[in-house]
Amino acid sequence: MQISEIFYSIQGEGPNIGKPSIFLRLQGCHLRCVWCDSKFTWDFKSGKKMTTEEVIKELKKYPGKNLVITGGEPLIQQSALKELLEKIGKNYYVEMETSGSLKSTLDKYINQYNCSPKTGNSKNKKIHLEKFPAEKTIYKFIIDKKEDLEEIEELIKKYRLPKDKILLMPQGIKKSELQKKSKWLIEICKEKNYRFSPRLHINIYSNQRGK
Repeated sequence: MQISEIFYSIQGEGPNIGKPSIFLRLQGCHLRCVWCDSKFTWDFKSGKKMTTEEVIKELKKYPGKNLVITGGEPLIQQSALKELLEKIGKNYYVEMETSGSLKSTLDKYINQYNCSPKTGNSKNKKIHLEKFPAEKTIYKFIIDKKEDLEEIEELIKKYRLPKDKILLMPQGIKKSELQKKSKWLIEICKEKNYRFSPRLHINIYSNQRGK
């Protein structure tokens, strides 16, 4: 498995925000979001190659039982992840961070998919959103400007995404950026009845790696 980093922090986004979590960040991504806060994960050949046993040994160093698998795009390494998830069994609550652009074969091992479809503000080509289990998937949309909402609502309608599983999150890798955008985004969430998600880790640590 090609690993970017393994660290212990708090979940900074989504429904489990604030929960102590082990982050298993995998190397490699097929997308190139202009505002990506982890561009060091893009190159699949970078990072460190680790065996399943080495990864498990590292996970056991931390007391947390919430495991967040992130990237890059972690679903690129599904076969290696399957071996890992089979071996750790039910010892962890597993969150999978994904763009939703790759089909997952890991449903039975994942407790929660945090799907973040990349819209036009990422400057990627339009992608097809794969289907994930409705009962265990939430959708996080990155909002850079107010006009982004029109495209997002088109996607929600096209893929029939449940409104109660939609989270809107401000784009930014600086505390000042997030504060400015959060003010008007919260008002949009109140008006449209969407859930707002801050980026707690950015507010606390800025964009410091391993935090």
